[in-house]
Amino acid sequence: MKIKFDACVYKTQLTDHNIIKNRLLDIINKTPYQGVVADQYEYSSPKWGGYISRCDWEYSRDFDRPWYKLFRPNFNLSIKGLLNESYYDAPIDLDDIWFQQYNSGDSHGWHIHASQFTGVYYLEFPRGSGQTEILSPFSNKSRKMNVKEGDIIVFPSFWIHRAMHNKVKRKTIISFNFNLDILRSSRERDSGGISYF
Repeated sequence: MKIKFDACVYKTQLTDHNIIKNRLLDIINKTPYQGVVADQYEYSSPKWGGYISRCDWEYSRDFDRPWYKLFRPNFNLSIKGLLNESYYDAPIDLDDIWFQQYNSGDSHGWHIHASQFTGVYYLEFPRGSGQTEILSPFSNKSRKMNVKEGDIIVFPSFWIHRAMHNKVKRKTIISFNFNLDILRSSRERDSGGISYF
């Protein structure tokens, strides 16, 4: 039996995307990381496969990477604003964050992530870029996300999703996984403290 509850994909714009975009891409483009077969990491199925030209997934828990240091203040502001518009008034614990660059023909097959929530920031997303498609675990129906460059989407990590075949020279995204620290938020509320990242 399936008991249906409402759920959604949250969407917002990265704070000052246009200001940091080129600097962020410049740092990412200078990193030495190479391509990966998509079914070799995270929770991908080999039958759904895919290939990503450049990725730093192996360093996803290294929060000292130069591109992340530049990105973090804007990311924190954006995610905090997004959560303030939801019923999740709690600090986040970031588990992983990594970039992926898709050249023409690249894709990432159906997969899920760890943590409570996952998300995508569309750093470089020209017309014809491979869209993110999300599959409802309730209805088995999929939906392509209507996003533009600078957007961030956040959704439950167990939702099945994929990056469709890219049809342009290159797209660049930043993916991330996080948990909400509801217990810390409750303790802070009880003691008169303030939630924080």
